[in-house]
Amino acid sequence: MLELADETQGRVTELRALAQKAQDGEEGARGELRLALHRSSPAVITECSDTLRVFRSMLAEKIAAGDVLIKEATVVQAERLALELAGENPTPLEVVLAERVASLWILTELQEALMAAFYYNKSGHAPVGAALQMARLHESAHRRYLAAIRTLAQVQKLQGPSRVQVNIGGNQVNVSR
Repeated sequence: MLELADETQGRVTELRALAQKAQDGEEGARGELRLALHRSSPAVITECSDTLRVFRSMLAEKIAAGDVLIKEATVVQAERLALELAGENPTPLEVVLAERVASLWILTELQEALMAAFYYNKSGHAPVGAALQMARLHESAHRRYLAAIRTLAQVQKLQGPSRVQVNIGGNQVNVSR
């Protein structure tokens, strides 16, 4: 995750204070918050609406089963995956799709972990219906994960090759987009 500029971080802090006033029911605070948001930069809005961070953290916490290292490593791995998949100079659509793939990766990993825990259950008292429901949830998450990967690949393919090779006077020159 990129570090926020001081001015952006300051603005986010101001907005959080306004949001707290609105949440506390202070009269006029919600309207003031909306106006302040409309006047904020895209970076500030992105930071304030970063639900992916919350979503990934919640899923990673379940996967980690209390192990802080596993939780944090899973979140960082998802962030790195999203950055790598988006590629250099990604379009906004490529960024959204890469973030979606990374989030669904965590969800799919969680479903795998839950299935493994079910099979590891030594008591043998888990109902078969529960296993079937878990398998359906896993299959659904996996299908959505693969669909997001496919969509990202299609969008990137439509953007054209990331490198163009040109022959100039017998010399090959690679140009990146």
